[in-house]
Amino acid sequence: MKTMQTGVMINSFDMKLLVYRYRYGSDQAANNAHMPPYYATLEYIEHLIGANAIKDQSIEVDESDLDSLGRIAIDEKVNSRPCAD
Repeated sequence: MKTMQTGVMINSFDMKLLVYRYRYGSDQAANNAHMPPYYATLEYIEHLIGANAIKDQSIEVDESDLDSLGRIAIDEKVNSRPCAD
């Protein structure tokens, strides 16, 4: 909760989002694929040419932890937890 200048208490909810590992290259040639050092939102991944989300490698993070593109570096996911499917 945050207190405004008027003294009124307001709730500040950080929205949780699922982010996914992703790779460039075909699914069949996984050994030749490039995997960036980020997790990213599906919206970000869908705009990348030749990129595929790895659906079984997702985590839940606070929206505020993402950069302006919708990514989080793998070593920055301190307050995240694996998503249980």
